[in-house]
Amino acid sequence: MLHSQSVKEFSKRLFTFTESLGFGTVAATVITDHSRTLTEFQTVTNVPPAYLGEFENLDLSRIDPVSQHCKTSSAPIVWDRRTYASEREQELWQRQAAFGLRSGVAFAMHPGKGRHFMFGADWSYDRCASVRHFRRLAEDLLEFAAHAQAAAFELCQPAPPQADDRLLGRGELEALGWSMEGKTSWEIGAVMSISERHATLILHRAMRKLGCSTKYEAVLRAIRLGLLNAH
Repeated sequence: MLHSQSVKEFSKRLFTFTESLGFGTVAATVITDHSRTLTEFQTVTNVPPAYLGEFENLDLSRIDPVSQHCKTSSAPIVWDRRTYASEREQELWQRQAAFGLRSGVAFAMHPGKGRHFMFGADWSYDRCASVRHFRRLAEDLLEFAAHAQAAAFELCQPAPPQADDRLLGRGELEALGWSMEGKTSWEIGAVMSISERHATLILHRAMRKLGCSTKYEAVLRAIRLGLLNAH
């Protein structure tokens, strides 16, 4: 995994390895908390395209018991229908089960500095493997994921290129910085002692300079360019 030169090559190795263990689908997600309100997700997965929209739905992840376990723990979780039933989320399980995600293993790594790596492999049958089989699979997956994590961060979030500090003015950087913290144009205007309209114009000017169509994209690009400090 450490020698993967592209996301495509990384994906191929990921899918080949998990298929060799008998899993039907797999997902590896790089998560970066840039601020209290700005979190970036990048996922490599082979879940069916028809289910991808729901799979990447952040609102659903907030009620998904597997996602919530991984958010607060580094211990692997082996899950099936009963995991969702115990949290009264049977409907959520039924929706994913229709696409072949009926049971599986998931865990997360939290290396610090707002970075997280979530890894999950799924089966298309209702019950997971025996305890003995699961332990062996979990060991294999954990060892694989330790290498995959480093490659995933390197490929999905490479070191930022050198940027011209003069690309954005001080006001534009300040407005983007407040936007990164989740503030609206009205709130940014109040903090900067300017009108809401002026704050919106500053943000749009920053977006145009960075070649972005939304404030969210502009903030992420400014972070990648080293123009904004995310922590």
